[in-house]
Amino acid sequence: MADPPFSIGHAPLFKGLSEEELNVLQGFLHPRTVAAGADIILEEQPGEVAYVLLSGSVKIHLQQRDGTEVILAVARAGEVVGEMSLVDSLGRSATVETLEPTRLLWMDRESFWRCLHAMPAMTYNLVELLSRRLRLADTHIEALASLSVPARVARHLVALAREYGEPAGTGVTIPIPLVQSDIAAMVGASRASVNQALGSLRRRGFLRADRAHRITVLDVDGLARRAST
Repeated sequence: MADPPFSIGHAPLFKGLSEEELNVLQGFLHPRTVAAGADIILEEQPGEVAYVLLSGSVKIHLQQRDGTEVILAVARAGEVVGEMSLVDSLGRSATVETLEPTRLLWMDRESFWRCLHAMPAMTYNLVELLSRRLRLADTHIEALASLSVPARVARHLVALAREYGEPAGTGVTIPIPLVQSDIAAMVGASRASVNQALGSLRRRGFLRADRAHRITVLDVDGLARRAST
């Protein structure tokens, strides 16, 4: 499913900027196109650039010592990744990998800080963005601690449907390719248990998946109720 034409003014980090500020910003942004399955950011490497996604999607993940992958978040067109290292000057906290062919714009650290100083709206947006991510992390931790695997799967699918969902008949399609191993890495469970949970949700009419691994939630409210049990 193709992404619609995207303007940087629609990115949450740049909302509220004037036309003049957006024109200045364009001079600091550089295009890059990346194939599916490529790492654009590597955990613990120095952070020198931030990326704005124009199309496609990425997963933000960690690799544990035993080789288990933990997906912290996914992001798609309009979102920004890599900005945290530009703020605190520390190494990357996670790896960012493309889930499909992805078009990006990148900005270096010096330009990023120049824009923050010159464009107050961008600074306010950054604070709001980081606060939102902290709240999402708190919710994720709570789910891992208190919910069963089926409930965690349901909660994540509801969150993705509400955040990114596109109308599809009577349902909502999550326009991000997610294989079972990705969902397992999101909810902290084995692939086998996630397979069982997804099978149960399909049989009960909550969702379906296509050959491109895109999930359509057929009953978002019903799945949300399932996520609370």
